[in-house]
This record gives sequence, C-alpha cells and structure tokens, in this order.
Amino acid sequence: MAGERIYYFGRNPSMMALVGQQLSSAGYDPLPFRDELELARALPTGDAKLLVIGSGVEDGPRLELKAMCEKYGVLVFENFGGPTSLVENLERLLG
Repeated sequence: MAGERIYYFGRNPSMMALVGQQLSSAGYDPLPFRDELELARALPTGDAKLLVIGSGVEDGPRLELKAMCEKYGVLVFENFGGPTSLVENLERLLG
C-alpha cells in the first residue's frame, strides 16, 4: 500500500528547488531525488503516494522508475509543464 508522501525526481538542481518550493507551499511533504539508485531504494519502503518525474529525465531511467512505481503501488506524474502548473495538475490527479 502506498504511503502519503510525494517524491520528486529530476536532473536540474534549479528546477528541483522550484518544484520543492511549489509542493511545500501547497502543503505537501515532498522528498527530492536526483539519483535514481537512491530513489529505487526508497520506493519499496511504502512511504510514497506519488512520484513526480521531471522533463529532463532520460527515457531509460524514466521507464524503469515507472515500472517500479507500478510494482509498489505508487502513482506517477510526468511533469512536462514546469513548476508553475505542477500543483494544479497534481490536485486534479489526486482529486
């Protein structure tokens, strides 16, 4: 069963900081990852409800992370719209 936390994964440190600020100011408890191996170790813990994958993530790691999320019951949102529309899109997704 998935947890309550939002994980987010990306390659660009500046974008990661903006995404973290957007999620935090919307009342979420986000946890950032820039290394897919660290994220792969965290996903099985059951802590995450959702993984946001940034647009700069390569296809290989993106596909592997999506498969892991499916295995562990974690929702995935691939964010190609930047941090400004992220919260609105997540609220639609999470209902």
